[in-house]
Amino acid sequence: MNYFFTVGISIALFLTVILLTKQNRSATDFIFAGLLFFAAQTILNTFLVESGLYLTYPDLLVFCFPSPIIVSVFLYLYTKYQTNNIQFQWRELWHFAPAAIIFLIYVRFFFSSPSQKLAIMQSKGAGYEFENLLRIAIIYVSGIMYSILSLQILFKYRRNIKNEFSNTEKIEFNWLLFLIIGMLAIWLVILFVQSNNIISISSTIFVILIGYFGINQVNVFGKKAVPESNVILINEEEKDKELDTLSPSKKYQYSNLSNDESLQIHNLLLKILENEKPFLNPELTLAELAKLIPTHPNKLSEVINKYEEKNFYDLINEWRINNFLQLLNKPENKQYTLMSLAYDSGFNSKASFNRNFKKYTGKTPSEYQINQK
Repeated sequence: MNYFFTVGISIALFLTVILLTKQNRSATDFIFAGLLFFAAQTILNTFLVESGLYLTYPDLLVFCFPSPIIVSVFLYLYTKYQTNNIQFQWRELWHFAPAAIIFLIYVRFFFSSPSQKLAIMQSKGAGYEFENLLRIAIIYVSGIMYSILSLQILFKYRRNIKNEFSNTEKIEFNWLLFLIIGMLAIWLVILFVQSNNIISISSTIFVILIGYFGINQVNVFGKKAVPESNVILINEEEKDKELDTLSPSKKYQYSNLSNDESLQIHNLLLKILENEKPFLNPELTLAELAKLIPTHPNKLSEVINKYEEKNFYDLINEWRINNFLQLLNKPENKQYTLMSLAYDSGFNSKASFNRNFKKYTGKTPSEYQINQK
């Protein structure tokens, strides 16, 4: 098991160095580097106990006590800033207050004599019963709370990007969703098991998975996944909470966009989609489509919700499916595969095509083709 922990620590530190030495570093790179560094500390904590080295280095063991909370906070901050085009705000540092509290309640330990520290370690924390209980409570509550907050941010982001992008596969952060859910599940398990060993084992697995995703996902150790945009939809500050509960047709009922203007935008939209076929561009965004009308992206989003009763993502992919069906029904296209026709219709992946095709037709592409014969 010690070898397993050593591998986890080594991977975490190695990835930390990669992030801190890459070119054009962003705030999210530093946040993720911090996450990995303190994940290494969390693993180190158990390694010291399992190997017996905590008796030799008791200060190091206690120094690592707040690291599980810090990992959870960094995961929350990474999720927040990776999914929003906003500058880092220093007021976020207050999130580390619980970790600071844990460190402060053990300050007197660092001023104890070496013999006293050894006695405390050998007696499994005698004299620090309250501190240990408070530490466990803070770690568990913070871990679960920040995992839930991270999920809320990611779910809201995934919902909002469909108002701005026609292709979301590369920016949905499925890998991050998997890691957050995994971390939340781990926290819920250890809430009942209450084992520091499980925390470190799960942290090691967490780090190894990050290494795996780092190789397979360009947005982990590469450039930021969310493209810059002049659209406010994703980057807005929190609106009224009631807005999220409204249906698309009611969200804009208090807009200053007149009926005549909205109808004009809608007519232009349909004309452009029919004649210019901008949906054939796999990376089409709401901002790009708005320039063709021209109008402000937020106005266009409002019109789409009002008249089409769907978001931008669903509208564009519906037109792509209709275009695909038109191509499929032409005799001269029988020689082409389904995917070649899908690519010609604006899709850029098989998964996206299959998902949207079944959504709009109720059948898979192959099932639809068989029924047409």
